[in-house]
Amino acid sequence: MRTANFVFSIVSIILGVVLILFLLTQAVEWNIGMAIGVVLILNGAVRLWFAQDDR
Repeated sequence: MRTANFVFSIVSIILGVVLILFLLTQAVEWNIGMAIGVVLILNGAVRLWFAQDDR
């Protein structure tokens, strides 16, 4: 289960960063897509933090 959490956390962080970078090239204003990107990055970070505690 630890490996699955690690994989999902890395994928979530990468998707969040890619989404934010894509939206920055499209518009300057803050919108719901940016918020989703931030939530994806935070989700990945929290999963990664708890995946380390599963030893």
